[in-house]
Amino acid sequence: MKMRGSEEKTMVGRHSGTFLVAAALIVLLLVAFILSLAQAKLPELALDLTVYIFATTLAVFVIGRILARREQRRWNAAKDWLYMILLETIDDLLKELLPATVPREGVETEEDITVYEVLGERIHFGEVVAYSPLQLLVGPDNKDLQSHIYRYASELGPPQYVDLAKEAMSDAREQVRGMLATSGQLLEADITSMLMSFDQAVATTMRHLDSAASMREEKLEEISHRDGEASTTQLVQEADRELAFVSSIIVESVVDSAIKPKAWLENEMLYGEGQSSLRRLRA
Repeated sequence: MKMRGSEEKTMVGRHSGTFLVAAALIVLLLVAFILSLAQAKLPELALDLTVYIFATTLAVFVIGRILARREQRRWNAAKDWLYMILLETIDDLLKELLPATVPREGVETEEDITVYEVLGERIHFGEVVAYSPLQLLVGPDNKDLQSHIYRYASELGPPQYVDLAKEAMSDAREQVRGMLATSGQLLEADITSMLMSFDQAVATTMRHLDSAASMREEKLEEISHRDGEASTTQLVQEADRELAFVSSIIVESVVDSAIKPKAWLENEMLYGEGQSSLRRLRA
């Protein structure tokens, strides 16, 4: 690869500047050595050089590191707020996709199964209530989560649930993409990668939900041409049940993709550097 003329001149200029500085330092050291040798003050020269080297090392490494840590602490509050917004975005999505409670099957009791709960206390930034942490009690590793989503979608109405899920995922994706675009430089590589994977999972899930809803519409169009109100009603119900079942599987996958960044953010806010509001709440 050939460099342009301007780039070659810049490289030559930089090297020339480095050589000139090095040559000047060598000349100064030689002059100091000759003068000290002539005046029999070599020990004093060695002591002065030691002091200068120590002072330079202290200024460059120690003081520089102190200033860097002070600058990092200044950004901790901004990162804390950014983590809080991302956590709230993920939790808001989970609240829309999942039921808070579902009836316990096979047991004649009013006791419900709690899928998630929002902690009673809220995290404050000064006088502003910023965030109410969500604790997921039935996660993707639980085989019953998909059935809970299926029942929730059936109760709301499968088409309505699909529209609700798509709108919630669209809002979450827009929020995450906006945070990555405006404040991505504050995020570590791990969480950035997780959020990008989450964004892709949400986009894929929305496409699958669109396909499932389109298949239902095609079936309803076929059913509309058939005779017999009873059979038509039954076929519509079957199409709705199929949509609810497929949607529950699709949504479970995006819940799984949301857990990793949620767990990372909570862990970072609890055990990372700085005084996180989440850490103070759970202390």
